[in-house]
Amino acid sequence: MTMAAGSILGAVLGGLRLGVFPDLILIPLLTVILLVSAIKLARHD
Repeated sequence: MTMAAGSILGAVLGGLRLGVFPDLILIPLLTVILLVSAIKLARHD
Protein backbone atom coordinates (compact mmCIF):
# COMPACT_ATOMS: atom_id res chain seq x y z
CA MET A 1 0.00 0.00 0.00
CA THR A 2 2.85 2.39 0.82
CA MET A 3 4.53 1.73 -2.52
CA ALA A 4 1.29 2.43 -4.38
CA ALA A 5 0.82 5.73 -2.56
CA GLY A 6 4.40 6.73 -3.28
CA SER A 7 4.00 5.80 -6.92
CA ILE A 8 0.83 7.85 -7.29
CA LEU A 9 2.38 10.82 -5.51
CA GLY A 10 5.48 10.57 -7.68
CA ALA A 11 3.39 10.46 -10.86
CA VAL A 12 1.40 13.53 -9.81
CA LEU A 13 4.49 15.51 -8.80
CA GLY A 14 6.30 14.43 -11.95
CA GLY A 15 3.40 15.60 -14.08
CA LEU A 16 3.45 18.97 -12.39
CA ARG A 17 7.20 19.31 -12.99
CA LEU A 18 6.92 18.79 -16.76
CA GLY A 19 6.30 22.46 -17.36
CA VAL A 20 8.89 23.63 -14.84
CA PHE A 21 12.04 21.79 -15.94
CA PRO A 22 13.20 21.66 -19.57
CA ASP A 23 13.45 18.25 -21.25
CA LEU A 24 17.22 18.58 -21.53
CA ILE A 25 17.43 18.40 -17.72
CA LEU A 26 14.45 16.21 -16.89
CA ILE A 27 15.14 13.24 -19.19
CA PRO A 28 18.80 12.68 -18.17
CA LEU A 29 17.84 13.10 -14.51
CA LEU A 30 15.11 10.47 -14.79
CA THR A 31 17.52 8.17 -16.66
CA VAL A 32 20.04 8.38 -13.82
CA ILE A 33 17.34 7.73 -11.21
CA LEU A 34 16.12 4.64 -13.09
CA LEU A 35 19.66 3.32 -13.56
CA VAL A 36 20.49 3.75 -9.88
CA SER A 37 17.25 2.01 -8.93
CA ALA A 38 17.98 -0.87 -11.31
CA ILE A 39 21.49 -1.32 -9.91
CA LYS A 40 20.20 -1.29 -6.33
CA LEU A 41 17.55 -3.85 -7.23
CA ALA A 42 20.09 -6.10 -8.97
CA ARG A 43 22.41 -6.00 -5.93
CA HIS A 44 19.66 -6.68 -3.42
CA ASP A 45 20.01 -10.09 -1.77
